[in-house]
Amino acid sequence: MALGSYKQQTAVQDAETIRIGSVKLEIGPYGGGTYTDVGALRGATFKESWTDVEVKSDNAGILDEGITDHMVEINGEWFEINVANLGIAFAGIGTAATVAAAAASITDEEAVLNDTDQVELLHKMGSGAEVVNIVVTTSVAGAAVRNTDYVISVNGAGYTTIARIDGGVLLDGATALVDYDYTPLTSRTYTAGGKTSKSALMIRMTNYDVDDKEWVMLIHKAYIGDGINLAFPADDDRNPMPCPIKFSGKLDATRASGDQLFNITDSQDTT
Repeated sequence: MALGSYKQQTAVQDAETIRIGSVKLEIGPYGGGTYTDVGALRGATFKESWTDVEVKSDNAGILDEGITDHMVEINGEWFEINVANLGIAFAGIGTAATVAAAAASITDEEAVLNDTDQVELLHKMGSGAEVVNIVVTTSVAGAAVRNTDYVISVNGAGYTTIARIDGGVLLDGATALVDYDYTPLTSRTYTAGGKTSKSALMIRMTNYDVDDKEWVMLIHKAYIGDGINLAFPADDDRNPMPCPIKFSGKLDATRASGDQLFNITDSQDTT
């Protein structure tokens, strides 16, 4: 055999199981509910671990092998250091709150409604809720009726959106004039110190392939694993400041044995 030659040992068995890309990390309350996307991450990892246990005899070797301290650890560097999300991640230890400003009124804000696309209003409630006292009119059709001529929603960024309904008075491409009231924030606060109990969380890690199919890892019961650790860079360092974040997943004894720690749902590898 010539020096440096090689033989390919195998071929790819299932290309759909080759995972590419990072994950979206979401935090939710223990027991279910709304998950919060923590945003930009670097170096996200998932690690399962346990302690081996051996039952030994004096004269017949090892009688049984098992594990204890079964857990998972989720690590990463978090870049979007959002005070509201600190309150979620560190629930039970710290508390996030908001300070509202004075309410404001908007008159005749223009929203161009193409097809049934959602259009963001320019201002949002500091709480992330829907703006209030919405009135929609057009210079052509006059007053429009909610859920007959248009629908209102709130998107993931907390902005109220408006979209036309086919068959209503708002024609495709119409400019709607929107009146509404909103209450912005003066500031957000996060306070900590004195509390001694962590609140349980649920962690969801999702990887998407090019077809938007998912690989989802759901940790049923997790706790924040370390405190806030911020290393401020120099003024001429253009890299954003990361905040290391760690969660420890523990067994959830309320679930059936064999399903107490995490599960993986794979819609990418379905062929």
